[in-house]
Amino acid sequence: MVKIEVSTATRKHINDSHKEYIEQTSLPKLEAMIKGKRMTKKRKLLMSLFGDMPENRKSSLINYCLSAELKDIVDKFNNTFLMIYGFEFSDLEKHGATIEAIRKELNFIFNYVGFNVGTKLGNGEKWNRHEFITSLGIKVCPYCNRQYITSYEGESDNRKTTADADHYYPKVEYPILQMNIFNLIPSCGVCNSRMKGTKNKKHLYPYEDPSDSLIFKIPLEVGERVSEIIIDTKSIERAEASVEVFKLNKVYQAHLDEVSEVKKYIEEYFEFGDKVYEATHGLSVPFDIFSIWFSFMGKNISSEPLIKLRQDIFKQLKEEHKK
Repeated sequence: MVKIEVSTATRKHINDSHKEYIEQTSLPKLEAMIKGKRMTKKRKLLMSLFGDMPENRKSSLINYCLSAELKDIVDKFNNTFLMIYGFEFSDLEKHGATIEAIRKELNFIFNYVGFNVGTKLGNGEKWNRHEFITSLGIKVCPYCNRQYITSYEGESDNRKTTADADHYYPKVEYPILQMNIFNLIPSCGVCNSRMKGTKNKKHLYPYEDPSDSLIFKIPLEVGERVSEIIIDTKSIERAEASVEVFKLNKVYQAHLDEVSEVKKYIEEYFEFGDKVYEATHGLSVPFDIFSIWFSFMGKNISSEPLIKLRQDIFKQLKEEHKK
């Protein structure tokens, strides 16, 4: 519900840092595993996925970690695995031991757990999960827009973040994508751990889906108090999945007070304009009421919690006022 957008310069910084990190950490492990003498199915799988020559393996490894074409990577992995082993990677019931062994090998190569600590790059700066999330510049959870995900200075002067990194394609089922930067979504702990958990339903994808894929609305009713916050998914399948997975239609009912206040201010402002304070309080004020009451209209929805909610309600009631 909040699209993650970064500048060209920021994207280059992230790509360059992540590429160097993968070259330092994952590439040596991959090469060590490929150099086995026996052509086992496991080794054949790795060579089919990454390539026969060192330069090809390096290129493939970087692609798996930096490419935005996640579905293409998943399809290649699944098709290659099926061709070599003769069964689906998801067939845990019959082939759980074999699948777990392959998952263990990929976890060793990519080592997402190690990304929590990270490593120093050639420029002396550290690259890890915290630096990656901080570099994206998003301050609120893109899944719910209700919680801050900010960074702070740790005891050893390392930046930490309050955000989780959700794997859009779960790393247990898609270990080939565990270190792909377009599969890592900064999110709050509530959305990632408590709401989504191990669910694999394809909800809104913050690197691609626009922020208006779902819209907040309120019933047009008499009185200042808003009785319900409605979420319009515009019949978009992934938007409907987001509402279901993150329980947005339920958790947002906790914000009726905020929306009721916005409604009250909007109705008063559209009735009296800039003289609203004089009309409602008998006072003439020297400041711009609009910029104070509706300051959220000039803010990026990724900068503060609930900005999208307030903006959507403002737009809805403004359109109703025009009728």
